[in-house]
Amino acid sequence: MAKRAYTSTVRAVAARETRAAILRAAKQLFAEQGYARATVAGIAERAGVALNTVYTSVGGKAALMEALVSESAGDEQIQATLNAALGSADGRDILRRTAEGTGDMTRRHESVLNLLFDNATADPAVAAVAGRAVQRYRGRLARIAEHLVTLGAVRTDQVRTEQVLWFYFGRGGWKTVRELGWDWDDGAAWLAEQAAAALLDPTAGREAT
Repeated sequence: MAKRAYTSTVRAVAARETRAAILRAAKQLFAEQGYARATVAGIAERAGVALNTVYTSVGGKAALMEALVSESAGDEQIQATLNAALGSADGRDILRRTAEGTGDMTRRHESVLNLLFDNATADPAVAAVAGRAVQRYRGRLARIAEHLVTLGAVRTDQVRTEQVLWFYFGRGGWKTVRELGWDWDDGAAWLAEQAAAALLDPTAGREAT
């Protein structure tokens, strides 16, 4: 029994390592050649595995893209940022934490995000992956919006609050400040200030201080 359990553990570790190698290869080739031109055969060759192994371990190109996105979405820092925002009772601090956290996540996973959204029109399956990624992102911002409304920190309802958070802290806001050449810290500070001006109730802010 012990030998069988050991064998199973070794196989599981090997499977994880193979999957990781495949995803690294996919990320590299998608970046180097573009999603449309990259092939599963090329990914298999780069990863040093058989073509069929790619399909059995992860799947085709769309599945590879989704796996890369899911890997990024599983970053523990995302939940840490959400917990920090939800654990604060000050509206301005919540927005600062949201700005810094979303900036950090965007920076850390920028290559995968660019691959995903730049190729969303190349394949309906990739577009679906992008849609799910946006839905997850907005779902987290919706929780922060709910918290702000519950605190009475904002002067609008939860739906509009979530929309404003998405406007400033979604991919569009970060893409704009980066294209302007701002660094991540400056971008976070500016986005937080703009979101605060758009959302926070000045009366609630004075009471808090």
